[in-house]
Amino acid sequence: MSSAPVTSREVLLEARDVTAGYTPGVNILNNCSLTLHRGEIVGIIGPNGAGKSTLLKALFGLLSVQSGSITHRGESIVGLHAHELVERGIGYVPQRENVFPSLSILENLEMGIYLKPKQFRERADFVMNMFPRLAERKNQ
Repeated sequence: MSSAPVTSREVLLEARDVTAGYTPGVNILNNCSLTLHRGEIVGIIGPNGAGKSTLLKALFGLLSVQSGSITHRGESIVGLHAHELVERGIGYVPQRENVFPSLSILENLEMGIYLKPKQFRERADFVMNMFPRLAERKNQ
């Protein structure tokens, strides 16, 4: 992982000419490219079946990339395991209301920082101060 200083135009995640799909020979994405810079908020918009979820799954290693490249801060992440992506600060949580249904708010936050447990209290306090309603409901 690079320890280079972060600049406002730093490319955090880049996909170049990515081709991927769920069945060999049947590609959903064909030469798809995307560049995400530090500080940007990006939306992926399109109708059902356009490949939005396929792109995300390819970016986060949940789907094999047939061709093209995916880099995080200039280093290839294609083929990395989930824990290796998490160590780089990359994660994917599908949009479902039942991903972690039995966990409290505090437990959900703890899941997000399990690689750095010593920082949990400080970061949890930061989030609770930012979102006071969460603090009220942290055990729900």
